[in-house]
Amino acid sequence: MDNDTQFDPATIRMAYFALLLSGRKYDNLDLAVAQEMLKMNRLTAERSLPNLIGNSVRIAATINSIEFEESSKRYLIKFSADNGEEEEWVRSERVDSSHKAAVKKIWGRDLVGHRVLIFKYKDKVGSKEAPNGYRIAPYCIDLSKAE
Repeated sequence: MDNDTQFDPATIRMAYFALLLSGRKYDNLDLAVAQEMLKMNRLTAERSLPNLIGNSVRIAATINSIEFEESSKRYLIKFSADNGEEEEWVRSERVDSSHKAAVKKIWGRDLVGHRVLIFKYKDKVGSKEAPNGYRIAPYCIDLSKAE
């Protein structure tokens, strides 16, 4: 946490208010406020899952297949968007990333044949294979089995 955030009175008030709303009693309130501020900082960080989802494009689609790629440690999701005729694909976040539990919970389910809302963003980190970055799906909402 940087010094601007650490000593921002509004951030301290918000952390204190969050602790009050939790209804728990704390022996060391200063420590509890500092811990709450760290949690808030993690939620609003650039690579946090809520931030990635919030900055994603939403696509209504039907999942055609989900495969795990051992080489990239990602799920490869093939889907047909409701507004398109061609099959598209996108990768999940890495299963060895800081979001590993969420990634496995989201994409480890049997979603083949389900209508979903896929959240997709373009990861700016490129490689020789993809110099412009990768299309990543950090989240999806299962709408129901497609009919």
